[in-house]
Amino acid sequence: MGFHHANRRILITGAAKGLGLGIAKTLAAAGAQLVLSDIDEGVRERVKEPPFAGRAIALVQDLAAPDVADRLINESVNAVGSLNGLVNCGALSFHRPALQTTVEEFDHLIAVNQRAPYFLACRFYSQLQPADEDPCIVNIGSVNAVIGNLNLAAYAGTKGALAAMTRALAVEFAPRVRLVTISPASVRTYVTNQLIESGQINVDTAMDLLLIKRFVTVEEVGELVSFLLSPAAASVTGSDWLMDGGYTTR
Repeated sequence: MGFHHANRRILITGAAKGLGLGIAKTLAAAGAQLVLSDIDEGVRERVKEPPFAGRAIALVQDLAAPDVADRLINESVNAVGSLNGLVNCGALSFHRPALQTTVEEFDHLIAVNQRAPYFLACRFYSQLQPADEDPCIVNIGSVNAVIGNLNLAAYAGTKGALAAMTRALAVEFAPRVRLVTISPASVRTYVTNQLIESGQINVDTAMDLLLIKRFVTVEEVGELVSFLLSPAAASVTGSDWLMDGGYTTR
């Protein structure tokens, strides 16, 4: 779509594969300087590949760690300078009946999906420099925040919290920082393929619920992130962008 991000220094979590990697590729192709973070050591190899060579560094961190925000922001700033973009894509999900979800699993979901993005946003704000133009945070949510689905209550709660947190922080951080949420339905990634193969997602049933009869693509989400980080979206903040093929209209 032609957005240019040569002036952007962006931290992306969950960037070793799947949606986070796809978003990172879109932003790298648009000229951004990137810090790719993931618990997966494979992120170190990703930054050696096109289009990242010379345009990205890798940081291996666990989003569940209590001090992860401090470490990620400090290491990013030391490597590339002050950040003016943050994409909170790293997340944890599992299909589990509510009555079978343990306290440990629940707390782990909250740590990764809610606590980490919250404190990363706060630390992002704190490290900003006067010269940083139009700082923006994009949080990757889920359609499960606004519609109920079987065996996803704990996960849905964290994504609902992320959307609410984004709106509140948009008010608190205005006018200095813009914050937005993107809430996709199922995106066709390796995780989606695994869920299809295991029978946890029935493709025919899923398509019946959509007005646009296909999964959201990684590239589509990447382009929306690129738009929201661009000057074309300079007046956009506090909103939740549903990218669900019409799922929630049904």
